[in-house]
Amino acid sequence: MRYANLFTLLTEQVERFTEREIFFVRQGDQWLGISWQTFYQEVMDFACALKTCAFTPGKAVCIQAGNTPLWPVSDLGTIAAAGLSTGIYPSASPQQCQYLLHHAEAEFVIVDSAERLEKILSIKPHLPQLKTILVADEALADEAHGVIGFQNFLQRGRANRQRFAEEIHHQALQASSAAITMLVYTSGTTGVPKGACLSHQYVLNSAASVVEALRLEESDTALSYLPFCHVAERIAGFYTRLYAGMTTYFIEDLRHLWAHMIDAKPTIFGSLPYFFEKIHARIMADLEAASETERQSFNDALTTGRAISRLQQSGAPIPAALQQQHERTAHHLSRKVEQYTGGKLRLMTSGGAPLPLEIGEFFDAAGIAILEAYGLTENVCVAFNRPQRRKFGTVGTAMPGCEIALAEDGEILVRSAMRFSGYHKEPLKSAAMFREGWLLTGDLGELDDDGFLKITGRKKELLVTSTGKNIAPLALENYLKEHPLISHAMIYGDGKSYLVALITLNQRELEEKARTRQLADANYAALTRNEEIVQLVQQHIERVNRRVSSTEAIRKFVILEHDLSLEADEITPTMKVKREVVTARYKNLLEKLYR
Repeated sequence: MRYANLFTLLTEQVERFTEREIFFVRQGDQWLGISWQTFYQEVMDFACALKTCAFTPGKAVCIQAGNTPLWPVSDLGTIAAAGLSTGIYPSASPQQCQYLLHHAEAEFVIVDSAERLEKILSIKPHLPQLKTILVADEALADEAHGVIGFQNFLQRGRANRQRFAEEIHHQALQASSAAITMLVYTSGTTGVPKGACLSHQYVLNSAASVVEALRLEESDTALSYLPFCHVAERIAGFYTRLYAGMTTYFIEDLRHLWAHMIDAKPTIFGSLPYFFEKIHARIMADLEAASETERQSFNDALTTGRAISRLQQSGAPIPAALQQQHERTAHHLSRKVEQYTGGKLRLMTSGGAPLPLEIGEFFDAAGIAILEAYGLTENVCVAFNRPQRRKFGTVGTAMPGCEIALAEDGEILVRSAMRFSGYHKEPLKSAAMFREGWLLTGDLGELDDDGFLKITGRKKELLVTSTGKNIAPLALENYLKEHPLISHAMIYGDGKSYLVALITLNQRELEEKARTRQLADANYAALTRNEEIVQLVQQHIERVNRRVSSTEAIRKFVILEHDLSLEADEITPTMKVKREVVTARYKNLLEKLYR
């Protein structure tokens, strides 16, 4: 391992890059740069301030905030002070916040808005161990009630550097690589969230693995907009970029993602399938409003690009005539993609859920590969497609330092130096995650002859029809979501004689479809019942059914008059459907499909 611990990584990179920008934040219509040296000083200020406020080493500091430098400053400042850095999803309810703060035994919590401050204040009487609340907006500070402004807190640390900085610096550099440095709570799709204990070694090995696999360089730039409290943005995102020496542009407001992406012009874009689907849907919606000639040129370029992509993946030679045709027509496709991505992208990565095949082939045809990956909180870097070695429909081959095997029932087993150290205060659940040194992922998969891993479902989500057929719904749901009109899909049919689907539609794409087709119904709910829209969904389901066995065919479906939402607790912050919640909430609708 190249670095002894995370603080060593930070100090060596600061010495290397010093005044070069590590972060850019948006202020008005300008990007404001923050140097590595400034970032390091604020990390030390935060650590010194914790010391000033009698923080107990080994206790947690929780962060509930969006994507701003406040997050990494607090994160590494906590680690430097020998604390457990712990994230809370910005969208978490007061009850969820209370559970995490209590379970993590947090002494400090940081929030970045009045709304989140109000959440914490409402539950503070139930959290006797919570000493201090830090708030980004200084105007909201109320020290009489334990609420301190974040900049004021950093100033306290700055004023006490002479007392604590040398001690903190020495102890942080000596921290054991096996020491637990952060808690990352699972999303809770199958129950109460569990706090995965991650060590310095876990984080460093994971970051090094991604840098090696993707060949990341210090000249690369990326966006930070996914929640830091999720293991992907925290480890495979921030710490990987720190390890590579990359520059990050913070996107605090997701509504401005596309505009800022065009402005920042990142070279690397990591995301969930949902965001790639959004870009694809926007491009296809634009195309419907284009001239017949423009549509034909675009479709010709897409057809040629797809043909080349498939040949490349199979390792077959590309005929000269096909290559020449692609060179003549490719700009009709790539120009459209560049309008939404800034024009500098060299690769994109996707994880968290399966990427629809249509989406992967579309961007590959445009000359930008989306490299699917697979990991989990307990081992974030399991498999990854590589820039020069990839297969659609798979999550790639094993990452450096990682082994993959399959149990008899198809469960994916992992053995690596990047696995977690157990669940916080949950020894029995921790032990149950391992068998003879292998991590039990709970995911089902297949390995082909070339070592490429395909995810086929979750063990806990298997449906068993009344005929005794085991069906993994994830693949079917992924097929359904290949259509740009479909936002979410959930397959239902456990114990039934056939499968049905609950479907929601993308509002923007739905309204655009209504405009281009001149449909009379104007509002979202009415459009979900429109005969033409329903027929489009029906036709797509028929195409999906032709790809699967008769037992897996979707016989009926229902379209909700609204999309699933995070606020209604129907999806996780990573856009996964909470199957138990959605099933219970819409069971009557689903059961009607069997009458």
